[in-house]
Amino acid sequence: MSGRLARSLLAVLGSLLVLGALAQMAAACTPQTNLPDVEDEVMCTICGTLLAESDSPQAEGERALIRKQIAACDSKDEIKDSLVAQYGPNVLATPSGHGFDLLAWLVPGIAIAAAIGGLGWLALRRRPERRRARANEAEPIEASDAARLDEDMSRYQL
Repeated sequence: MSGRLARSLLAVLGSLLVLGALAQMAAACTPQTNLPDVEDEVMCTICGTLLAESDSPQAEGERALIRKQIAACDSKDEIKDSLVAQYGPNVLATPSGHGFDLLAWLVPGIAIAAAIGGLGWLALRRRPERRRARANEAEPIEASDAARLDEDMSRYQL
């Protein structure tokens, strides 16, 4: 009985090892991306619109290439690099990070920083303490006006 039990345990252990190896192989080739994930970052080179919004024959060709690379377990970056190699840099929906395209990244950031700075400056300028301090500061009056004020106040017995 112990010999049969040992063989059964070895068979189960071997099966588990084989299943583990198969699972690892399947995970290694599981696509890390999908078509909609790439479509919204790639342009149709004919229409000039996002690939997800285009129905042109060119867009269908790009989709076919993307599907083929997804089936080959290529990553999103590898797919995009392949599209740039085949169709040029205009196929990407995001601008590059150098040259004139760098302005597409910098201008909105500078505008947002300037707007935040301007709002902060206005908030500091309109602080109530400053208005109260200015209101409490009395302007010096001339001696003749002070004498007239004292005379008027003595009349009313305040």
